Amino acid sequence: SQQLSLDAVDQYVKVDVGQFHGIEIKEWPAQIARVAMWLIDHQMNVKVSQTFGNALVRIPLVKSANIAHDNALRTDWNEVLPAEECSYVFGNPPFVGHQWRSHEQMEDMRSIWGEGGRFRRLDYVACWHRKALDYIQNNPQAQVAFVSTNSLCQGEQVGILWPWMLEHGCVIQFAHRPFKWRNEASGEAGVHCVIVGFGSQERSAKRLFEYATAIGQAQEIVAGNINPYL
Repeated sequence: SQQLSLDAVDQYVKVDVGQFHGIEIKEWPAQIARVAMWLIDHQMNVKVSQTFGNALVRIPLVKSANIAHDNALRTDWNEVLPAEECSYVFGNPPFVGHQWRSHEQMEDMRSIWGEGGRFRRLDYVACWHRKALDYIQNNPQAQVAFVSTNSLCQGEQVGILWPWMLEHGCVIQFAHRPFKWRNEASGEAGVHCVIVGFGSQERSAKRLFEYATAIGQAQEIVAGNINPYL
């Protein structure tokens, strides 16, 4: 295949590590996230080089992911990245049930949901769902997806969280039904998760992924509608 000049290759690469923004409450993990994004950027550049037959090397590293060291629930996300410039919001917020929250986390819940007693029974992760929905109101094209505890989509929490979300313009666009969380860390938590992807625009075809077993491969279903129970 014909090789392209470095300048030509660079013109085809439309995603750069400097386009990624995040918020991390702990300082050391925030630093780790920046380094991890550099590593991912390098891995993707290797793939680009293999595809186009020429090396794409971004040295020196003049760009990096913008990882703010702050509490995401007490921060205006527009100060990290204006909503009008955002395409995707995604993450893996902390899983903390109402009976295990710290005093600071209880204050976080109050700052997001107010004094409503029912909302305090939600899992801590639900705060990110509301915060993200509020954030994308000024950008209908933006899409959101969070790994969440499966309890957000079953039992009493469905009746607390999702009526509010749906009444304020949330549209569930894709979802993964419960699966067991797995990673390469030692002592991994044995929790079951869901992924709920949403935005503020309706879609004619929605994507639903289900698992024959908790650790099996996902099978996709095309759906006309996905309700909060998935």
